[in-house]
Amino acid sequence: MVSGGSRASGHTVSVIVVGAGNRGEQYAAYSKLRPSALKIVAVAEPVPERRLRFARQYAIPDNMVFSSWEDALSRPQMADGCVIATQDTLHVEPAVAAMERGYHVLLEKPMALTEKKCRTIAGASKKTGMTLNICHVLRYTDFFSRVKEIIDRGALGNIYSIYHAENVPYYHMAHSYVRGNWRNSRESSPMILAKCCHDLDLIYWFAGSSPSSIASFGGLHHFTPANAPEGAPERCTDGCPAADECPYEAVRTYLHGIPLKIGMTKTDSRITSLGAGFLLKFPRVASMVPGLRPFANWRGWPVSTITEDLSVEGIMNALRSGPYGRCVYRCDNDQVDHQATAIEFENGITAMLNMHGHAEEECRTLRIDGSLATLRGKYGGGGRLEVHIHRTGKKIIVPVKTDLMGHTEGDVGIMENFVKVLRGGKGLTTANDSLQSHLMAFAAHRSRVRGEVVRF
Repeated sequence: MVSGGSRASGHTVSVIVVGAGNRGEQYAAYSKLRPSALKIVAVAEPVPERRLRFARQYAIPDNMVFSSWEDALSRPQMADGCVIATQDTLHVEPAVAAMERGYHVLLEKPMALTEKKCRTIAGASKKTGMTLNICHVLRYTDFFSRVKEIIDRGALGNIYSIYHAENVPYYHMAHSYVRGNWRNSRESSPMILAKCCHDLDLIYWFAGSSPSSIASFGGLHHFTPANAPEGAPERCTDGCPAADECPYEAVRTYLHGIPLKIGMTKTDSRITSLGAGFLLKFPRVASMVPGLRPFANWRGWPVSTITEDLSVEGIMNALRSGPYGRCVYRCDNDQVDHQATAIEFENGITAMLNMHGHAEEECRTLRIDGSLATLRGKYGGGGRLEVHIHRTGKKIIVPVKTDLMGHTEGDVGIMENFVKVLRGGKGLTTANDSLQSHLMAFAAHRSRVRGEVVRF
């Protein structure tokens, strides 16, 4: 049993990491940023290359390196907390086992793939008294924290309408939800849960009320065989006649990182935008400049997720034989590529969540209308937040910071919150809070599939 002394304020706390893939690495990296706050003491990961790399990176001794979560969680408690970042289908059993063993749990979203299993995990938290922290990381960003602060202090008056858009860029949609791990809802989870439980959590948080009814519409209309270019082969590496025009061409995406570099030109940072433009225009020169070389030879997300061998040969082999080299119009995908969800809350607030996978840049856009003012914002690419006062017409610019790409700030924020919990403090959310957004996602999926309004 871990000693209670480690939970004193300011002391280093310890965690084990179950699942050392991309998300597990992101959360574990906090221990490098704040080594006096967090120590990684064990890892469980079935993929040998990932397991060994992670163990070396965090100096984990051999007797604390496990090939399965079952092996790790069958041992006496080894740490204060457990970070679970396994694939979506492997959340329930390790999360419940960890809480029963005495660990506070940080669990990657979504909680689980069915309403019953989500309730099982939340129930385990209540039964054991262990905290369950779902990785709804956007709550922990400066941008969305300020939105909540503006609402709570009454600057908008009584809120009546929330519009929130999850603008998924075309390359992210193709990577994760057409070619990748979340391409098929029967094997993973519906898009509204896999991608938008973040957004539903935010809407629920802003509304400050439970939902009363949901209606949702949308479908898969672009990434289908009917839209394949004439003569397009099964794989981009097989000589596609449309390679020079197709924005989804795999070699362009994974070997050269072109979509990510184009995305960087659209950020609010002039330096980043100019640098990305230079990368695109002069790739050979950029590869010889020390500060630009890592970006010229792009090896970050998404290519880092398709193979452990990030050499040119390794990437090309992955594209020739793995799922990420497939033509986006010839995959076994069934996820929607656009969906609109209308929500009514018990306190009378109405909200609209619009998700689509055809954006030119990764961002979320937000509008909240109240009796005194309107809030407008864009999260991503630098971000901006404005409050427009009805009576005076004055526009107030609210200073915010956001990541240029992704949500690293939120990843750091949720780890800070988890450390606080492990030290005995109170976290920002509860298991029941996280459960609500998942119930909303399941209701939206049922509504879209069955063509009916779902009432709670």
